[in-house]
Amino acid sequence: MDPNLHSRLLEWWKDDPADPDRPKLDNPDVQQLITEICPGGHAADLGGVMSLNVKLDRCGVVPRVHQPFVSRQRLLAVQRVRCRLAALGLVVPVPLRWRNASVLRCGPRWAELERYITHKRTEPTLDSYYWLFGAIGILHHALAALDATVPRPLVATYAPPGSLRRWLTVTQAAVLDDWEAANIARLLHDLISRLSRQWLPASQLPQQLVHGDVRLSNVCQAPEGKTVYLDFGFLAYRPRIHDLAFMLLALGGHQAPEHFAWQTIPKLIEAYEDTANSPLTTTEKKALAPYTAAVPLYAAALDGFSNNPAGQLRGRLPFLRLSEWLLAHPEAMQG
Repeated sequence: MDPNLHSRLLEWWKDDPADPDRPKLDNPDVQQLITEICPGGHAADLGGVMSLNVKLDRCGVVPRVHQPFVSRQRLLAVQRVRCRLAALGLVVPVPLRWRNASVLRCGPRWAELERYITHKRTEPTLDSYYWLFGAIGILHHALAALDATVPRPLVATYAPPGSLRRWLTVTQAAVLDDWEAANIARLLHDLISRLSRQWLPASQLPQQLVHGDVRLSNVCQAPEGKTVYLDFGFLAYRPRIHDLAFMLLALGGHQAPEHFAWQTIPKLIEAYEDTANSPLTTTEKKALAPYTAAVPLYAAALDGFSNNPAGQLRGRLPFLRLSEWLLAHPEAMQG
């Protein structure tokens, strides 16, 4: 583990825990960059948690301003992957060069420029998720063929039990004076122990480049029906089931576990396998439940680095209950 990771995580969370160090549209450095790229154009914040994405209507471009910890080396590597995906026929935002560079300075941060791709987000229905699993199968098939080295992002959406256990010590200490949050921290400690008993290390699973943040807001549709793949900020070399686990959590995380239609999972996986041209292995199917359970545990274990550890942890409880249920019923992920 990086010995400087704790201090780097503290730096990441230093502003609003729900919006960590994301620059605002009225930031002077952002305003200067916008004025230089598209003077007199109207700027609209397109959203995003890890980066500021600004649509400049008059010029039809999107400057993306990244967190201070995002390196130029990583941005260039991710840009190369996106260009290669575009060359394979996938609709992805490719970098534009401005002043003879594809990575730009915005104060202390790095930024990049893309052509705006018209798209819409599909409604969160079961049919939309069947489509989403198929779309990710197509993306994974393309990414698996790429021989590319991409530096890992500082943050992700899951971590193995050992990392969770180390971060939890910070969170437990941060919530000692809050009875409710301290109880949740104890539950989290128990869940990490259960996760450890079911965990399959990445070395035992098929790995490749994965998107890392698959959701209906990042995989959209163009007006003519083509799939648009957005926001590769979490792109990394990981077990491919990480993307599947993250999608399954998005599908069922908002409801009580006993009400989720677990019987739909085999069809969702089948939609993925049909387009990925590579069925899940027996080991991957076994790993799907703990990898899904790990996503809420990751967020909760990091709450001790936030400005409001107790409040953040209290808000995690419904998602931790989902992890608790999954770890008690791992067979649910296999239909």
